[in-house]
Amino acid sequence: MSVVAALSKWLIHTNRRLNGSWTQRYEYGVPVTDLEPVVADGTTGTCVRFLPDEILRAQWLCTSGDLARWFEHWPDLTVRIEDQRDDGYRSGL
Repeated sequence: MSVVAALSKWLIHTNRRLNGSWTQRYEYGVPVTDLEPVVADGTTGTCVRFLPDEILRAQWLCTSGDLARWFEHWPDLTVRIEDQRDDGYRSGL
């Protein structure tokens, strides 16, 4: 996560555990909030949401082939991509 955080304008890391859940926000790899408790919802797992730096967004396009390779190595991985760019471009994923 540290490399992704360092290369992202912002990153929100949330951990859900049976004995407590928390979240923390980073900007360019630097924590900008303390660990904040998250209300338990009965789930467990880790969620990482991030916005890559503009330079990376302009140079890299995630393809369905990229996702397929990730799932080969991590079959329990869940990926949800929300393209929220307002420039009208959509990657087709």
